[in-house]
Amino acid sequence: MQSLLKGEIVLSNQFPPPPSTCTGFIYTVQSGDTLFLIAQRFNVSLDSLIAANPQIANPNLIFPGQRICIPAQVALVECCMLLFRTANVPVLPDAEAAGVARVFQSSAGGNILIAAIGLPEPEVLGGNLYVAWIRRAGLPPIPVQLLQTGPVITEPGVWVGAFVFGPGEAVVPFQDIIVTAEVDFPVTQPDLDNIALIGQFNQCRPQ
Repeated sequence: MQSLLKGEIVLSNQFPPPPSTCTGFIYTVQSGDTLFLIAQRFNVSLDSLIAANPQIANPNLIFPGQRICIPAQVALVECCMLLFRTANVPVLPDAEAAGVARVFQSSAGGNILIAAIGLPEPEVLGGNLYVAWIRRAGLPPIPVQLLQTGPVITEPGVWVGAFVFGPGEAVVPFQDIIVTAEVDFPVTQPDLDNIALIGQFNQCRPQ
């Protein structure tokens, strides 16, 4: 058995098959390899290498001749983008609706944190709750329910939500983020008639 740092590989003629989908390329394990050394050799994180190979039950144990997936490198992104009010949203006293999304992505995973302020109750737009949508070209949008953290009656309410993704996953760059009023959650497609906020990814500025 070989540890992630050092040790010996147990030879075996029975190899777990490689994953059916691989974002990068397939590599054949050589004698003396460990996942730690392979990750270093191909400049990927150990976490993303393990995540890309769910067929490996024990990351400390790999075999010469075994075929594994080397995931594609995930672009490092860290930035903030503004979400702007649409004409669907009335201006509340002392606060105009707006929002911000903080975007972070690396080979170890990432998150998109979304906060909005000054939105009226979603019933004003014909819904029961607010949902942020991360829209990606050619892929299904990712819905994120926003939860209210402050009362709207006495002060503008703050609505927040987060989407977290794991090692080796890539969400960025995306097309835009919109916030819509929806009747229920979960939901698979946004109600484009009830868009409250919108922000384009191309105005995302690195931190």
